Amino acid sequence: MMILCLLLCGCAGEKKDMNNQDTVRLMVTSDLHYLSKELYDPQSPVFQLLMSKNDGKLVEEGALILETLKQKAIEEKPDVLLLCGDITFNGELISLKEVSSVLKEIEDAGIPVLVTTGNHDIFYRSCMTYFGDVPGVTEDISDTAFAEVMGEYGYDEALYRDENSLSYIYALNESLWFLVLDANQVTSPCSIGGETLVWMDEKLAEAEEKGIQVITMCHQNILIQSEMMYQGYVLYNHETVEKILKSHGVYLCLSGHSHLQHTSVSDGLTDICNESIAVYPLQYGMIDVNPGQRTFNHELKTLGILNEESFDMFSKTVLRMVTAQVEENVEDPAVREKMIDYALRMNAAYFSGNREEMENLSQAEELSLWKTYCGDSFWGMYLKNIISELEKS
Repeated sequence: MMILCLLLCGCAGEKKDMNNQDTVRLMVTSDLHYLSKELYDPQSPVFQLLMSKNDGKLVEEGALILETLKQKAIEEKPDVLLLCGDITFNGELISLKEVSSVLKEIEDAGIPVLVTTGNHDIFYRSCMTYFGDVPGVTEDISDTAFAEVMGEYGYDEALYRDENSLSYIYALNESLWFLVLDANQVTSPCSIGGETLVWMDEKLAEAEEKGIQVITMCHQNILIQSEMMYQGYVLYNHETVEKILKSHGVYLCLSGHSHLQHTSVSDGLTDICNESIAVYPLQYGMIDVNPGQRTFNHELKTLGILNEESFDMFSKTVLRMVTAQVEENVEDPAVREKMIDYALRMNAAYFSGNREEMENLSQAEELSLWKTYCGDSFWGMYLKNIISELEKS
């Protein structure tokens, strides 16, 4: 998956002339889940309880992760930085404003930023503060507020904006548009509403007529990324959206939501699902796109910080889920340890998109232990599914 990418450099503070180049360089990430330090006390019982049930996100390191992402963007000098939603932890307005101030610094360095909503960003019911023993309430984010706070990052410069959602089209240059889809309206959660489908169909037809290539960005997945983990992650009406995109020659989609680094392909349409930047190994994608040739190259890079801390948090999440299942079915402590360690390593490789490590682990003897003792369990079937994906691709 690792490839040599072409760096397209420009002067800090000046946007590049995007009409005089064949290759466009994208930097893409997702699921920052940023929580303002104004909203929690790390020592409070209610916050510690929240973190004990965490799904691997380094919530307390959000400021450092965001600052490092900014620095990486300025170093990479992409033609555009794309954030595929779930910018905030649980839809806190103050969190969104703090992220916006950092994104402003990226734009001031001459790098356009485009954002879309995630299901944790607007109309989120569990928008809280964490002090003492009981969670409190903080101001949440309406769709209107999201567009206002994030106006500089796609909305204010949009070529077209949908009247029925926070979807929009951004023209990066004369040959490439971004169709940014909002699938998080109250009236159509985890789906693209009917009126928005009509709108996107019309705009894609216009782009097709003008010979303009379109890349789609959406928080939820447009193609199924995992046969065992797709409900609630892929758009509920993904087949309809997929059909519209294919009918107009769209060949690349960028998504997030699943916290899984994975790529799915269907009849010429590719959906790259981006892992959470707040979860081990804290990685982002660099994609070189040639719109004229309809080709792209994808490389994964890490922020280069908090590797041990992020793996430890990720491990705790996996161990909570897998340990009880193994202990229920295996008496020998040595066998238990081998099986648990194997599940942890395979899951880390799967979620980070490390195909080489997955292939190595697919040949390990520990896999036979899972087949023998826990083949019919959730984790046994989950590991089998990973192996099956490897064999098919």
